[in-house]
Amino acid sequence: MKALQETGPFEGYDSEIHPLGSYGVLLGTFSTTVLGFLGWMGASGRSLPERFSGADLALFGAATHVVTRVVAADKVTAVVRAPFTRFKSNASAGEVSEQARGTGFRRVMGELLDCPFCLSPWVAASFLISATVRPRQTRFVASIFALSGASFFLHRAYELLGEGLHRTRAQAHLLRKEQERQADADEGVQLPGRGPQVVEPGRAPIPSPS
Repeated sequence: MKALQETGPFEGYDSEIHPLGSYGVLLGTFSTTVLGFLGWMGASGRSLPERFSGADLALFGAATHVVTRVVAADKVTAVVRAPFTRFKSNASAGEVSEQARGTGFRRVMGELLDCPFCLSPWVAASFLISATVRPRQTRFVASIFALSGASFFLHRAYELLGEGLHRTRAQAHLLRKEQERQADADEGVQLPGRGPQVVEPGRAPIPSPS
C-alpha cells in the first residue's frame, strides 16, 4: 500500500519520505479532542467561560512553556520519549538532545515529543480544557510549573551575572599584570640626564653620559 505522500494530490510533496498519513492522525486526534470537548460541554448544559482573565492566560502561558520544555527535553522525561526518539547528546540545564527514530506513526510521535513548539497547542489546550472544568485545581498545577519557570530564569540570570563578574575580574587582573609589566620595563630604561652620577674628589657631581 502506498503512503499518503505518494498518492493523489499529495504525490510529489518532496523528495524525502514524510509520514503525512501519521501527521493526519495526530491532527485528527487533536481536532477531535477539542471539538469533542466543546460538544460535550454543550450537551451537558454547561457553558464555556466568556473569557479567561489576563492573569489566567499569563499563568497558563508560563506553565505551557515549562511543560513543553520538560516533556520535550528534560533528562528525567526521557523515559517517555525513549520509545520514539534516539539520544544524541547531553545539553545544558539538565536537558538532552534527541532525534526521532523509526517510521510512520512512531517517527511522528518522536517528532512531536522532541519539539516543544509542536507540543505547545496540545499542552495549552489541556490547560484550557482543564481550567474550564476544574479551574482551581488547574491553577494550582499551572502555578507549580509557572514558579518552576521563574526559578529557571532566575538561575540563568544568576549564572550570567556570575559569568559577567568572573570575566570582569579576569580582565582587571590581566590589566593589572600588564601595568606591572610595563612599569618594570620603564624602570629598566634610563632617560638622558638621569643616569648614575660620577663624583670626583673636590668637585661637584658630574652626570655621567647617558
